[in-house]
Amino acid sequence: MQLQAGDQNSNGSRVIQWTALTALFCAFFSPEGFAQSDTAKKFDRDYYESYTDLVTSRVYFSQKYTALRIRGADKGRDLEYRPNTTLNFGVGATYGWFTLNLAYGFDFLNRADDAKGKTRYLDLQSHIYTRKMSIDLFGQLYRGFYAYPKRIVPQNDKEWYLRPDIKMRHFGAAAYFIYNWKKFSLRSATLQNEWQKRSAGSFLFGGEFYYGQNKGDSAFVPGALANEFSQAGVTKTRYFDIGPGIGYAYTWVWKEHFYATGGITVSFPISFQKQWRNDNPEHKASISPDVLTRIGIGYNSDRTNVSIIWVNSTVQTKGKSGEYAIRTGNVRLNAAYRFMPGPSLKRKLKFFESKQ
Repeated sequence: MQLQAGDQNSNGSRVIQWTALTALFCAFFSPEGFAQSDTAKKFDRDYYESYTDLVTSRVYFSQKYTALRIRGADKGRDLEYRPNTTLNFGVGATYGWFTLNLAYGFDFLNRADDAKGKTRYLDLQSHIYTRKMSIDLFGQLYRGFYAYPKRIVPQNDKEWYLRPDIKMRHFGAAAYFIYNWKKFSLRSATLQNEWQKRSAGSFLFGGEFYYGQNKGDSAFVPGALANEFSQAGVTKTRYFDIGPGIGYAYTWVWKEHFYATGGITVSFPISFQKQWRNDNPEHKASISPDVLTRIGIGYNSDRTNVSIIWVNSTVQTKGKSGEYAIRTGNVRLNAAYRFMPGPSLKRKLKFFESKQ
């Protein structure tokens, strides 16, 4: 589980992020459950190797993001609100079924950017990968945004249009079964505790659900843009999406060590949206496809992994007048090294072991 809390202000960024598959998720995905998932049938070692019996240590840089996009009447012109967040440096390790990462938004990595305003946030993202399953959990609580692009709101071109009043609450989950798990490893690119040695891919079958709310003290669309957006006057939206999804992921391997991974899932949920315009509620139900993508490149071997991976989720909702999109994601640059724990450390880590 990844949890990030922050406060971007004139004194620089002070962000602490920690990642763990904790007891909260162990209640649903117990160590025994992970072991059974990984051992019900043997995977094909000609295609990938697993190192869950080794400690996979890592250092990384991480940049999370969340944005509210308001679709314009002209498809080429959207209004997007972004938070003022930070770049973090972290260290972590994976052993068996357990992963723990700790990161901090150091000042030297983040130049104070007061012009984009102040954002307070709590950002939870958990990306759980067993041999057969991919599970992505999202939880964002944000307050304080700036409009992008910079000149979309007519005003002083040197200033960002700030909305410290806008609040965003976004929660969701996406769970998919990896059909060709015997030959395809998603953990190779995401957790760095496996090594995909030959090119392979897999269809993904599952589903997603999302719930959220966006609210401002005044209309999301500034008065100067009211004629360009049918959402003019809307001050609050609430949505719930749920439905099945399908996708495909593939890892291309060159000379066993260099690889590129790409994956996309598309769900077709029933979307229930409610928006408030001048304190009057408006309802709409629709089918609004949601998209989850993963892209990564890197180098892998029996001991080391260097990679960069991007995970992005786009949830779309349709109001009675106009469309909205919530984008959440994470970009990470990783450098990992695997090693065999000594007898003393191995005894302490026994609880987290995953049988091959």
